[in-house]
Amino acid sequence: MKKVLLFSLLSLFCITNLVAGNPVTVKSGNISVLKTPSKALLEIDYSATKVGKQPLDEYLKGRGDDFVRDWPRESVTAASYFNSTFNKKSKGMKLTTDESAASYMILIRVKYLDMGNPGSFFVTMAVGGSVKAGGVIMSGTVEIIDLVTKVPVCVLYVDEVKGESYPNDAIRMGMMYSELALKICKLKQK
Repeated sequence: MKKVLLFSLLSLFCITNLVAGNPVTVKSGNISVLKTPSKALLEIDYSATKVGKQPLDEYLKGRGDDFVRDWPRESVTAASYFNSTFNKKSKGMKLTTDESAASYMILIRVKYLDMGNPGSFFVTMAVGGSVKAGGVIMSGTVEIIDLVTKVPVCVLYVDEVKGESYPNDAIRMGMMYSELALKICKLKQK
């Protein structure tokens, strides 16, 4: 009986993952811009971000002065995961910090963050389970903007991209950005 129950739960989990699909979809424009060799800058906009029902700045203040102080450094660390994964996996566009070489801007507008649970990492390591348990979840949009015209040529909708669990907030958020970059690079034009 236990084997049947375990098999049923495992099957349900696998089916759910197949149906879930890619949490990143094309909202408007053409993703072929990502497949064409070019250079882009990266910007992440947290100005409208909510963590739960709180604005990001209130969430950080609620966690303490050290979280407010460390946020600029930790958000840069997290973004570096996006840069690294995107530049490894993209067959066309690459990210750069050289403004004079860039033709595009990738603008990630973070609307919602679930900062995850650092304790899940230890539970996962102790008893097994999904490394995704406790990972940061993000929803929002990604705009690929032509720097000459200042017009978005492609807009992507992000619906709950989830990273892996880890005790450190910056790394946990970075793993989510790495997953986002991977999902973007796997997109195909329909």
